Amino acid sequence: MTRNHPFRLTPWPLQAALMLSAFSALPATALAQSSDADRDYREAVAHCESHPQPSVRYVVVDAARMRSLPRAEGGAVTSVPIGAEVKVQCVLGEWVRATSERPNPSVGWIRADLLGPRAPTAASLEQDYRRAAGAERRTIAERAIALRPFARDSHQLLIDALQADGDSAAAQAAILRRERMTAPKVERLAGEPRLLFGVDGGYLTAIARIDGRGRYADAAAPDSTYTVWRGFHLYRNGAADGLVQIIDRGDAVGLGMEAQVRRPPATERDERLSGLASNDTLGAGAAVIAAKVSTDERRAIERELRSVLGRQRLDRAAVEKALRPYDEEERSGLRVHALDLAGGKRLLVATAVAAVPPRNADQADTTLDSVLLLEASGKQYRKVGEVARETGGDGVESHSFHDALDLDGDGVAELIFRLHQYEGSEYQIWSQQSGQWKPVYAGGYVGV
Repeated sequence: MTRNHPFRLTPWPLQAALMLSAFSALPATALAQSSDADRDYREAVAHCESHPQPSVRYVVVDAARMRSLPRAEGGAVTSVPIGAEVKVQCVLGEWVRATSERPNPSVGWIRADLLGPRAPTAASLEQDYRRAAGAERRTIAERAIALRPFARDSHQLLIDALQADGDSAAAQAAILRRERMTAPKVERLAGEPRLLFGVDGGYLTAIARIDGRGRYADAAAPDSTYTVWRGFHLYRNGAADGLVQIIDRGDAVGLGMEAQVRRPPATERDERLSGLASNDTLGAGAAVIAAKVSTDERRAIERELRSVLGRQRLDRAAVEKALRPYDEEERSGLRVHALDLAGGKRLLVATAVAAVPPRNADQADTTLDSVLLLEASGKQYRKVGEVARETGGDGVESHSFHDALDLDGDGVAELIFRLHQYEGSEYQIWSQQSGQWKPVYAGGYVGV
């Protein structure tokens, strides 16, 4: 899944001046080193082109560092995991130039002794382990863990090796690591506030700090929040749904951080995984998302939306398009959810969006964004919240309903929307105040 970070364009004349200024400010030694590296790179690639030696090899160590030049101080391109296939282009001394698709499509130089003709397997590593002794056993056991990090028998190889060597402290640490990776639990760090996270496409990002009843603040989650192998409660469709576990270090995205997560027993990130997460127990069940919306409820939504949008004098063609069933490909249309709230109330949540064509040649495209909340009692409907507007340019925004949970523990559900923007999105929390639903907080911005 590609994440594009938001940026601000710098006018080209100024951008060029800054680049020339930075270049001229470099010490002569730095310029000479840069020139040497460029020359070495060109010579190495020329060697490859004139002496091709194509073959297929596999990474046989925990991970093989791919570098930009065939030397140890060459800049790192990526880290290719154990078992990954690499396609060798040529050989230059102790290095090979190769391409790999894991963890992402890359080309660079890898030490030849880190590769082998066959991909290691759990069975082959166990055989190597039985034939080895001492420190070599530990090395092979670490490779088994790298190959299958969530398999208990991989961890047991290392635990056995450490215990056989009499290293009880290291063995106990290995046992704790095994439990953390193979039987994850939710952790709330000492002094850590109650946090709400969004899960989207298998990525986790902090939305808000929950300070108490109806009080939310910027999460400002430090890097330690995204420690690999941490577990968090997962919530979907208004209910608890197990947990998610971080499987890769957090990266800066937009204004915050995000990390890849898995939902056990899955061993990889699932790009279809979405929901909410927390380092503490949230009030699940305060809202049950109904399986169906009745015909009468949908008609009531369409009737009221047409009235609300009509009063705003919005583009009629766009209004009609926004009221059609939602089209995933065009990202426009109407989506309706019915929530059964605690206390027997039923709430209809509708979002409708459509592109609005420019009214003249100088106007940019805009977007019709609308939210309608109706409280249903039999066939009686009362409007309890709305958004009806056109947005455009860098400030374009559109809503989609995400979930409903009791976030602050007061027994009443909050509504969580995704607010899609020009180069990213964030989450928006709505709460009920004096019988009306209103947005009270927005956060968790990431670029998409």
